[in-house]
Amino acid sequence: MLNTEILLTIKLQQQLFVDPKRIRLLKEIQQCGSINQAAKNANVSYKSAWDHLAAMNEISPKPLLERNTGGRHGGGTNLTAYAERLLQLYDLLEKTQQKAFTVLQDETIPLDSLLSAFAKFSLQSSARNQFPGRITSLQVKDLHCLTAIKIDGIEQPLFVSVTEKSAVRLQLVLHKEVMIMIKAPWIQLSKTKPENSTDNLLAATIKSMQNLGDENEILLTVGQTEWATTTQNSDYRVGDKIWMTIDPEQIILATL
Repeated sequence: MLNTEILLTIKLQQQLFVDPKRIRLLKEIQQCGSINQAAKNANVSYKSAWDHLAAMNEISPKPLLERNTGGRHGGGTNLTAYAERLLQLYDLLEKTQQKAFTVLQDETIPLDSLLSAFAKFSLQSSARNQFPGRITSLQVKDLHCLTAIKIDGIEQPLFVSVTEKSAVRLQLVLHKEVMIMIKAPWIQLSKTKPENSTDNLLAATIKSMQNLGDENEILLTVGQTEWATTTQNSDYRVGDKIWMTIDPEQIILATL
């Protein structure tokens, strides 16, 4: 594993707001409640600590420090709620940067797709089948929005049905990049082409099978993509050409 160090700097009004040294100082104040002790713990002089804090407060949208008077030790200095949130945000940004650098090492992840890259190190889903795509059409009818998604490696688009309110909340527009997620049991298989199914009917080939007791886990290839599903039918064999269908209402749609 590469030993990497990514130093995060944030500027406001084209001036330095926070960097690792200033974040360290704020964290020490958070721990001990004293600027003097925080400066010692951070290995900076008291004057340097004050200069850093003054520079930050001058451009900060909200105060970072609050003074406490009285008490057993004669008072001290605490971080404001805004400064506490700033530390939390900085920690999140550091983790995101490190994860993003990890994505660089995986050449299977396209870096021209923000959604695909984020999907590799952000919130994970129990849905086995996850594919990025782009919206090719939107049709609103009866308070629902039928959205066509073009996925790389599959010729025909997949249709996803969401409520009109969800479409507005997700800001769905033509050509927007989205992620579809489908749980394995939601995929229906058939050896013969269903006569009444029109949306999301895909020709597939069984790539592998694994017996899981009462069920069989099946890996399918559709075009240049690979899908997973489960079935209790034991008549399928590796190499079989079959049909799979997915209800448009059983596809989860996600976007940034």
